Amino acid sequence: MTNMIPFSFDGARVRTLLIDDEPWFVASDVTDILGYANGRMAVGQLPDRMKSSVTIPDGTPGNPNRKIVSESGVYRLVMRSNLSAAERFQDWIAEEVIPSIRRTGRYEAAPALGDPLAELERQTQLTARAIEIAKTERDRADAAEQRAAELAPDAARARQTLDAAGLALVGSVAKRFGIQERALRQFLYAEGLLIPSGTRKNEPYADHVRRGHFELKTFVIETHPDRPPQARSTTYVTPKGEALIWRRLYAAGYVSSPTPPPHQLAILR
Repeated sequence: MTNMIPFSFDGARVRTLLIDDEPWFVASDVTDILGYANGRMAVGQLPDRMKSSVTIPDGTPGNPNRKIVSESGVYRLVMRSNLSAAERFQDWIAEEVIPSIRRTGRYEAAPALGDPLAELERQTQLTARAIEIAKTERDRADAAEQRAAELAPDAARARQTLDAAGLALVGSVAKRFGIQERALRQFLYAEGLLIPSGTRKNEPYADHVRRGHFELKTFVIETHPDRPPQARSTTYVTPKGEALIWRRLYAAGYVSSPTPPPHQLAILR
């Protein structure tokens, strides 16, 4: 018996479960939400590491085995979906559902509506708190924007130094490859190259830093005059990492040539 963790996206059911503390999703639920006409084929095209099957005795006649997909598999299916809601679904999974499941072992949905007056009072309190937070964040943003303008010349010099060392931002790599930056980031999440959620979102996994595919640069910046400086990290792709990304794109069918752009040829030889 597999314990399902059910939740709902725009009224549609999505069942998930934990296997070795990693979230997996019932494939048919995901493909239905993402609008696939042939969900079975879409799942079949995923790499084996992104799919599996479990027994779900839910009372449905026939074979109780169900295909499931990993978190990376969900991101791959999102990237190939044509629905406008696909990106919103991905953000919801990565930023809300996954952290909640890993923290509590279940999806913490909003409580059922009880006393209407109590609910109205609760919503009023939440609104007041949201306004307070928004004002605070606006003040911080104004101070940070002013400080960023002051630091812009130093940042430009730092970028020139990094470019000279052969490093590039993910957005620069996407532009060179003729791919939208958001689409490339989704691909890197699905391929297990970048962390898709949490406080380390968009940072590379340690194994790929160790293998020389990415570098993580940390800068100390001032976000508020009355607060201590804070560290901010930026992910850079190495030339070796660009070659790896191109090979992965070709293997997944997103680029037609196995040979990367000319400036990568020396790396693959």
